[in-house]
Amino acid sequence: MKKIYNVLIGIMLSILFLACEPLTSIRIETLVPASIEFPGNFNKLIFVNADTDINNDGIIDTSLYNIITSEMSLGFLNAINSTSSIDSSKFLFIKGFPTREKLYAHDTISWSYLKKLTGNTNADLFVILDSIKLTMDNESSVDYMSYPTEYYHLRQMSVNIHWSVFDLVEKKRLDQYNYKDTLFWESVEYSEAQLKRKIPSLEKCLREMSFFSALDYANRILPGWQQENRYYFQLGNKDFKQAAMLITQQSDWNSASQIWINYVDNYDRELASRACFNLALANELKGNFEIAIKWAEQSNKIKNKTKTRYYISMLKTREKNLKKLQEQL
Repeated sequence: MKKIYNVLIGIMLSILFLACEPLTSIRIETLVPASIEFPGNFNKLIFVNADTDINNDGIIDTSLYNIITSEMSLGFLNAINSTSSIDSSKFLFIKGFPTREKLYAHDTISWSYLKKLTGNTNADLFVILDSIKLTMDNESSVDYMSYPTEYYHLRQMSVNIHWSVFDLVEKKRLDQYNYKDTLFWESVEYSEAQLKRKIPSLEKCLREMSFFSALDYANRILPGWQQENRYYFQLGNKDFKQAAMLITQQSDWNSASQIWINYVDNYDRELASRACFNLALANELKGNFEIAIKWAEQSNKIKNKTKTRYYISMLKTREKNLKKLQEQL
């Protein structure tokens, strides 16, 4: 009985501690630069699927090629539409069947062939699918011991793609990347007919795999948005609580900052440190990274904390990324 009592006391104390947690979190979106040297001043972006023989049987796989290419173009467009750096009208989908031997003549890139592929579009940036390898496994079973009988099916599709990005103006390769991924489709039903309806067709699986493969790679080579967590101190005294209400109810960071600024030199070092930390976040949200770093460093100077040091590192990374973004946007 004593052990149960102690456990209950521990749970109550944990709940009380969490209720008094001084920090609260928010979700923000940050614009991050591309992993490659993505040029900001390009004319048009072209996607070219150079692998026309998916089965490696020496014959052009027209149906497979069209499905993969069309879905990948949609994946790239999806990524383009979610970034502020590229107008989707700058994206072109090359129709037809480009010749890999002409693209890589004499084991090197043929810039003249790329120029020919642009036609009269004035395009100068190419995303090339050099090769794609698909593998698929299916597993089925029937559990007659259960009631009602259970029918199980698992489909697994893996892809291995070699991507390249070329800058026609600078005549250089911007990226060379080997992409791997595996998707799963799994279902358990009480009849074989239901199971067949639940598992998507091979074509639908192929389309899904193609779409997400292009989307994933686009997120590597294009500037884009990502969600991150940030924290601010909501507790300290009644003024901190009022500032927190201004944020949660009105998203009024300016009025909240006017409250926190009164406490940056407070004799209570914890309170002063929290005020500086919050002002750092307020300035980050405005895009004032230099000022945000100064407030964060002031917070850590008043009271050295691991969380604050980590935040300073994040802010400095964002400041560096801003310089890269200015070149890519």
